[in-house]
Amino acid sequence: MAIAPRCVGPRDATRMYGVDGFDDEADARDYDPWEHAAGLGIPIIFRDDLPDPAMVACYSHVHRAMFVRTGLLTSVERCAIAHEIVHFEHGDLGAGAHEEDRADRLAARRLIRPRRLRELATVTDDPAVVALELGVTERTMRTYLRTHCDTDTGRVKSGPAIRQAGTIAS
Repeated sequence: MAIAPRCVGPRDATRMYGVDGFDDEADARDYDPWEHAAGLGIPIIFRDDLPDPAMVACYSHVHRAMFVRTGLLTSVERCAIAHEIVHFEHGDLGAGAHEEDRADRLAARRLIRPRRLRELATVTDDPAVVALELGVTERTMRTYLRTHCDTDTGRVKSGPAIRQAGTIAS
C-alpha cells in the first residue's frame, strides 16, 4: 500500500475548470484531479488488492479514502480519480448504475474542456487522437461525446461539431 507520491496543492490563484465552475475562459486552468482530491482532503492510496480484479479505483465512504490500482497509464489514473471524486462529492454508497453514470458524466465534463476540443478539431477529427491529446481514456471521450452532443444537430454544446459516428468535425 502506498500513498499518492504526488505532492499537490493550490498552484496559484487562477480558477480551475470543473472545480470553480464550467466557464471555459482562457484564464482557467485545466482540471487536475490530483490537486482537486488534495483540496478536498481525500487521501489517494495506491494498492493492488481492490475488491474486484477488473476495478481500477474505488472510493470508500467508510475509510473516506480513494484506492487506486498501481501501474495504471496516466490517462486511466487521471480519469479514475476524477470519477471517484464525484462519488465522494455526492456521498455515493454504491447504490446503482445511476451513480456510476453521474460520475462518468461529471468526470468527463471536468476533464474535457470545449476550448481544447475546438483547438484539437483544427488538427484532427479522430476521437481517439483527441482523447490521447487531452490525457483521457477513449471511454471518457465517448462519455463526453454522448452526453454533450446534440444528436439532432451533431454539435457539441459550446464546442465543435460531432459526426454521428462520434468523430469530431471542425
